[in-house]
Parts: sequence; C-alpha cells; structure tokens
Amino acid sequence: LIAHALSLSPHVLLPYFNQPTVWLRLLHYPPLSTRKPTDQWSAAPHTDYGFMTILAQDTVPGLEVQDAEGVWHLAPPIPDTFVLNVADMCERMCDGRWPSSAHRVLNAGEKERFSIPYFFDPHIDCIIDRLPGIESRTSRDPVIFGEYVIERLNRNYAYHHSAP
Repeated sequence: LIAHALSLSPHVLLPYFNQPTVWLRLLHYPPLSTRKPTDQWSAAPHTDYGFMTILAQDTVPGLEVQDAEGVWHLAPPIPDTFVLNVADMCERMCDGRWPSSAHRVLNAGEKERFSIPYFFDPHIDCIIDRLPGIESRTSRDPVIFGEYVIERLNRNYAYHHSAP
C-alpha cells in the first residue's frame, strides 16, 4: 500500500523487509501531578527511528503530534483504532514527501496511561536512500539503518557514556 501511494512498483520495498527489524514495547505513563509546563514529559518530543510505527493506545489522552508549522496538537484516543506514525527511514525513502511524525506524550491527568507501539523497520544492515522512482527533493546521504539507530540512541542517551 505504501509503494502504491507513492506511485511505485508494489515490490520496491520488499528487499528492505525480507528480514525486518521489529520491536514491540509495552509503555506505562504514570500521571504527572506535579507537572511544570516546560520541564516534565512522559515521553519527550521525538521522531521514531525506523520505517513505520503502529500504536495501540488506551483511552487516556496524552499523545500529541507536531504539525509542519511546529504547533502541537492532541491526538485523542479513538476506540478500536491504531495510530500510524511515519518514521525517519520512511521519510528518507520517499525523500521528505511524508515527514517523520514528531510526537510526545504528556500524561497530565490523574489516570495511568498505557500504549503499545509496534515498530516495523528495515533489516538492520539495509542502506537507506531515496527509493528508485522518487524524484529528488533533498541532498541527504544514504545511511545504514543499524548505524543510524545506534547514533540516535547514543545521542539521546549520552548520559550513559559519561563517568560518574
């Protein structure tokens, strides 16, 4: 469906996913009863590193998405639905036509919040570049998916590398 939406051959994405990298996480967000607007998040603003994220969320609000102008909007839970996030590798493959979805979680209510993200990503050794048939819009260099993930994790969790 993604290849079709990009007007590409239905088989163009298959080599990236012959051995996909997948993660399933079970997330718990306790209420932030002492929230300060600028310094406390349940999940800080970020984009997902891989290709697509399918998110099952409970009925407690808190997920926010950022639009192209940088404004944050609540993504209210809708029963019996999933949220689909375009992630960084998909954005690279379609050369920015579909931007990676910046999002954050702020559980400012009084209830616990739970969500289950399923990360569907290319094989860890795949070279990610603009897909054949996608007109060039940017001048990004190709990346190896696994190296990109490690770089992002190291940047986001730099405190693990500093001496006590």
